[in-house]
Amino acid sequence: MFFSPVALNGCAGNPFSANTPMKIRGEKEILVARDIGGGLPYSLMWCGNTALLAYGGEFGTVWVGLDENRVTISTKSTDYPRNCTPDGKWVIYEDRDSARIYKDTQGRLPENIVDEGPGWHGFVMDLYRYEISTGARQRFAVVRDDSGSLVSPDGTRVLLGNRHDSAIEMPKPKWETVWLTNEWTYYNEYWLPDSSGIVMEVWNAGASLGVEFFGKERWSKEFSLDMLRSGPGTNVSLAAVDESNVLHFVAVKDYPVGDYSRSIYNFFRCKIKHRDLICDLTGGIEEEEDDENILSLDLLPNEDIIFKREEDNCIRRVKRRETVAECIADTRYNNEIYIGIDLIGISPDGRWIAIRRGKLPPEPEGRFYTYQYDLFVIDLKEE
Repeated sequence: MFFSPVALNGCAGNPFSANTPMKIRGEKEILVARDIGGGLPYSLMWCGNTALLAYGGEFGTVWVGLDENRVTISTKSTDYPRNCTPDGKWVIYEDRDSARIYKDTQGRLPENIVDEGPGWHGFVMDLYRYEISTGARQRFAVVRDDSGSLVSPDGTRVLLGNRHDSAIEMPKPKWETVWLTNEWTYYNEYWLPDSSGIVMEVWNAGASLGVEFFGKERWSKEFSLDMLRSGPGTNVSLAAVDESNVLHFVAVKDYPVGDYSRSIYNFFRCKIKHRDLICDLTGGIEEEEDDENILSLDLLPNEDIIFKREEDNCIRRVKRRETVAECIADTRYNNEIYIGIDLIGISPDGRWIAIRRGKLPPEPEGRFYTYQYDLFVIDLKEE
């Protein structure tokens, strides 16, 4: 299936154009926070399925619930949030002030230890977790500076990245610590929903897929993603993992058109079978001459597409097996009209998307030196 680019461009004659957006039936929109970040630069990430983390060097880390409650996790810019537990009860952050040169139990540095692998500069740092309901703060692990942490969906395991032996006694609740077999430089990691293993993108002269399964049948393997590339310069990214352990990828190929460049987006679903990666093309979008470039695009676990074009004031959705893009949020909210709208990201369960709307500050010479951004979420579950 290949989506029609005409149906996606919001042009004249399309009932779902930017000027006449059509809302998805059963959709619910929630204003979560006004002036998120207070006019200061920040980043946002989901924390479980019902909250987000806002991090900025000027104000630290703040937990923002969909019920508009707020909890300040830390005011230090060096307490950098990594993620949250899947249930959203604990925020995990690394204390970058604690970074120190690592020595093993024999006092050796990494470059003098053959089995530590090449390319590691030998720093470790402390991991902390913060319990939202009680305010408890615990130092619970030590990781290498090129690693992180990720708690499994069932809450029993935590991935601590590449191995070292600078371990500490973990306070309760205790999670089983698991380490990667290979010396990978990795990012964009996901636990499989059944907590049996983990998948991640691996940087090795180009992105590949790293897979590690745990338990009695433990095995680890790196897969080339060349099968998903339509040629040199195609960027492939892991976009989602659904409840059936199916991996969803987006492959983007840029090509020149005069003084501009346009892109082709292909969508793939892949399964891990008998230690092989089996993939199928499921759809795609090709930008045409009259299209605005796609600024951001995400796949939901159910293969619906959420995207925003560069100058379009709509967040749009294409449902699986359909070809028409619906505008699910524009710059209007009740009686307010905002200047712009941005797609932040999709909740882990695929039910919510986070967006922000921007408007000029009420006092341009006052405390704002940038747009005022308000944070919203949209419920994609249809009744």
